[in-house]
Amino acid sequence: MSGQRRFLRVWARTVGMPIGLNDEDKPEFLPIAQTDVKKALLFRTFWIVLHVVTCVLIIAGNGRVLSWW
Repeated sequence: MSGQRRFLRVWARTVGMPIGLNDEDKPEFLPIAQTDVKKALLFRTFWIVLHVVTCVLIIAGNGRVLSWW
């Protein structure tokens, strides 16, 4: 298994998405098609990154208002 594939598998399971090696592989959760898993994983990854960036910008803005930097 390549490093990129292993990372995709670990990240998918980290955010709670069922993923297997192929469409016939039955993961522990409800099996869905790999393309659906990858689409959902992309949306969830975008959503998580959006929240992290938003929080960082809020903290930076408040730090500027409070004259921390």
